[in-house]
Amino acid sequence: MKTFRLCMLIVIFTTLSACRTEDGHRAMGNIERDRISLSASASEQITLIHVTEGQMVYQGEPLLQLDLRSANALVAQRNAELKQAQAALKALISGTRPEQLSAALAALKASQAANQEAELKYQRASKLFKSKVVGKADFDTAKANRDSAKAKAQQAHDQWLELKNGAREEDIAQASAKVQAAQAALVWQEKARQDLTIKAPTDGIIDTLPWHQGDRVVAGTQLISLLSAHQPYARVYLPASALTHLNIGDTVAVFVDGFDSSLQGRVRNIRSQPAYTPFYALNERDRARLMYLTDIDLLNAEALPTGLAVEVHLP
Repeated sequence: MKTFRLCMLIVIFTTLSACRTEDGHRAMGNIERDRISLSASASEQITLIHVTEGQMVYQGEPLLQLDLRSANALVAQRNAELKQAQAALKALISGTRPEQLSAALAALKASQAANQEAELKYQRASKLFKSKVVGKADFDTAKANRDSAKAKAQQAHDQWLELKNGAREEDIAQASAKVQAAQAALVWQEKARQDLTIKAPTDGIIDTLPWHQGDRVVAGTQLISLLSAHQPYARVYLPASALTHLNIGDTVAVFVDGFDSSLQGRVRNIRSQPAYTPFYALNERDRARLMYLTDIDLLNAEALPTGLAVEVHLP
């Protein structure tokens, strides 16, 4: 009887040891896909929704439309500012028209004639004042008129010379810089308007869409969650005891629920920190139970749905 009990204990112990060893060579997890969050670039109202949850979409396809009226007005304003800056630059480069130069020359001659007349009147008034024929007031008036006519003649000469010589290089450079700034502002505003049309950045499936047409959202609000349709991967919990046997780039066998044959997977990433309690807070026995999140790319598995349970056989 004792011999029978001893044999049974040996069998049970051997079975448990085998199970423990087998569990140590497996990693459990789920099939995942890259999740892309699409957010609102401005505080606007949703005017149109093109898709529904669960719908397959393709790169560049419009998904949701925010109100464009404010953006259109700003684009028109930036376009007008650009045209204004371009016109100012063109005027400086083209120089003075002949009619403007002729008018400035005529104004210069008229001011010079008025200056000569005022000078003669001043000289006569000066002689009469010295002879005590006119008073101090008449002399001061003639002098003031002479100085005013001289200043106006100088001003007309400077204006004529400026038109004749054309714009300075510094003025042209400044006007050119204003044109470039206006162009950059227009490009930025057009990009901001384009961002109000939410488009699919890649092929994928609409996972969540909690908004409705007419809702008003603020900038930065998540509008749509998109699951990428490209290569899926298995996210599994790797036992700490397997860290020394598995490296990035290794190939492993992945078993999926509902499929008889295994899939080929390639280790993409192994987290450097455990998913649960920090290792320094555990003793040696407990540290062996730590799990590390590991991503394994699944080859030729694009048709598999997200969320399926998987089992990875470790080397």
